[in-house]
Amino acid sequence: MRLSSSAAFWALLASTAPHGFEAKGLRRKLVATSECTIMAVEPLAIEGGEHQEMALECELDPDDAGGISGISAPLRLSPQQKADLEGMIYAGRIDPGVDMLDIEGDEITEDQEVQIDPVAKMGAKTTKAPSAKAGKQRRRLVDTTGDLKMLLVKVTDSVGKTFPDSAATMSNEVFGTGDDPVNLKSGLEECSWDKINVVVGVGDSNEVATGVIEVSIGIPLDGSTDNNIRNAVTTAVQNKLGHSLPGPYDYVLYSLESCYGNDCGWAAYAYINSWNSVYQSAYYKRPGVLMHELGHNFGLAHSGGFDGATYTDHTCTMGNPHYSDDGFQCFNPAKNFQLDWYDDAKITEDPRIQGYSKTLTLVGIGEYDNRGGNPVVVRLETGTGADYFVGFNRATGPNSLNDLGDDQVNIIQVESGNGQSYSQSFLKSLLSQGQSYEISNFGGTGKTVTITVNSINTSTSPGTAVIYISDGLTPAPPTPQPTPPPPCPSGEKRYQVTVTTDNYPGETSYVLKNLCTGVNVLTGCNCNEANTSYSQESTCTATGKMEFVIQDTFGDGLCCSYGDGGYIVREDGEEKASGGQFTSSETTTWGDCTTPPPIAPPTNPPIAPPTN
Repeated sequence: MRLSSSAAFWALLASTAPHGFEAKGLRRKLVATSECTIMAVEPLAIEGGEHQEMALECELDPDDAGGISGISAPLRLSPQQKADLEGMIYAGRIDPGVDMLDIEGDEITEDQEVQIDPVAKMGAKTTKAPSAKAGKQRRRLVDTTGDLKMLLVKVTDSVGKTFPDSAATMSNEVFGTGDDPVNLKSGLEECSWDKINVVVGVGDSNEVATGVIEVSIGIPLDGSTDNNIRNAVTTAVQNKLGHSLPGPYDYVLYSLESCYGNDCGWAAYAYINSWNSVYQSAYYKRPGVLMHELGHNFGLAHSGGFDGATYTDHTCTMGNPHYSDDGFQCFNPAKNFQLDWYDDAKITEDPRIQGYSKTLTLVGIGEYDNRGGNPVVVRLETGTGADYFVGFNRATGPNSLNDLGDDQVNIIQVESGNGQSYSQSFLKSLLSQGQSYEISNFGGTGKTVTITVNSINTSTSPGTAVIYISDGLTPAPPTPQPTPPPPCPSGEKRYQVTVTTDNYPGETSYVLKNLCTGVNVLTGCNCNEANTSYSQESTCTATGKMEFVIQDTFGDGLCCSYGDGGYIVREDGEEKASGGQFTSSETTTWGDCTTPPPIAPPTNPPIAPPTN
């Protein structure tokens, strides 16, 4: 059938809903829709299992689903479309859980998947959410600090399959409400240094144990797809609670008895930038697995190791996490930079500058509370989005259970996004005292930047690592001040446009036009380097009513979702227009077409006749 309205999605929902759910009563409230929210699902392989690929789904807005949120259908894409959409997510151009996909005229298949036209270009079918179109800062898409309310859902299927642990046991295993000292709550609070406070037991009468409810679904786990099971649980939870999810909760976790079928290689999976994660069998009680999945909810991608595999960075819980019931890891420097937990202890350095050198003293996150003024993570700006991150992996406090790199300096590189959006990271080096790591052709500059560990001292509190970063070059001589140009004739002025690009410089263009003469005074910007300033200045030209129009082809302006760009327009040195937060374009006008009066030549004062 054709997907021309949300009715098609409700046919999907009705087919997976539990017994007793009256979908047709809610269908009367639906309105026509042509968009759905892009959802990305990251599964974690069972212990010792093979890597599981990201899944892409389409979620209906709850306003088009009678208040039922979280109902999704897998996207059926060509290999090229899947690669393109994943690339946009990893580059930070699309935020799953927020941004939209145009599905007007696409199909729902018999397998209840959204069949996207195989020749459609994904770039043309994706749109930014309204908050991005308004030019608002969206660095954090979900809450990762403060009081985070959580709920665990114990699921029973249509034939009675449910994990045998009691609700009270599950509450203790996940939230530490009994005598379990190592759990999701303790891990998040310790790694964040109490920037997070996990709150459970919000007083809902449906809770059968603190932070736990039980629901039954009308389909069996064995023989149903993961997506159908998850939709059925979501609907059952909302029916029981009487409100849409996540409702009063920030994060909701589903616990299943097991998973079945040929594709059952996952321990858990989570929705990126979203509220939901799902666990099978005993994996719900593994703190490392729970923190890994909540990391995806927070917008963190996987952490790869030296071998280039997706999650083999054993210094980070977004790599291969602890699968035991008694331990967890925190996060690597790239993830620590992305999170809001250490904003007062992270810095950015720019070794692209000729002659750059800097000595820095690092403190590990395990002693963040005792760091003084020292950073716990350093970003090395490359200008490409694929930045490097340096941290001291001090094995103490909440960071004491590392599997790799204890008390060494860790160097991580992200694939894109400047460490500010969803991006795969890779471990590049683990350095002990006296060791160095060279980065050739740093940021495309052609030069080699070297990171050397001068010393590591773990006998003090806090322990420190002193590093030296240098390009080994002589600093460039100062640029001589230019000779100021002569003043322009009457009625003419010089104009200057300066644009600082964001992460995607090729999307920006501008025109400065004299509306009185119709002449384009300056056009540009022919920008090809990210996070770089470009200036263009006119010769003396006729002034009048001036119009400056700046455009961004992607519709996200120059700031602040994907970089901190901006622009300034000056007329004879006086600022006339500036900004950076806009959507597709921004226009500024000033002046008028009145001919300025001629400037009278100065008159000499009369000379008094000489006196005898």
